[in-house]
Amino acid sequence: MDLALLIHPTIAAGAVLLVVTSYVLKTRKRLYFNAHYISGILAFSASMVAFPLGLYYVYANGGVTVFPAEVMFHTLNFFVAVGLIFVQGGLGTAMLLFGRKREAYRTHKRLARYVLAVFVLQAVLGLATLYGVLPFISGP
Repeated sequence: MDLALLIHPTIAAGAVLLVVTSYVLKTRKRLYFNAHYISGILAFSASMVAFPLGLYYVYANGGVTVFPAEVMFHTLNFFVAVGLIFVQGGLGTAMLLFGRKREAYRTHKRLARYVLAVFVLQAVLGLATLYGVLPFISGP
């Protein structure tokens, strides 16, 4: 295994930071709408780039059995995270296009906490996986 394995965690960490940024931009007293939209779109995009890279690195370096068990939880949590951010983005887009309905706004606001929590959990699982992979990167 080589240093190329660090590309996925770098992009994924960027995605998590963008989700946190997007959350903070809309939960402060002063709301930053455009920055919130841009960071949300970039977070989703970074997630969509990080996932295939992660899969590629796992299978190119010996498969799942070589990696720590956390990689399975990390992968399953990814699907939850992307599902949530997809619904969150859909709600936000619908409110922009069709007007901000009260119930849609409440759902969007509540769901934001879950998106944040799942992405932070994804980061924790990613760090646990990375900790198990580091000995393979640095060598014996």
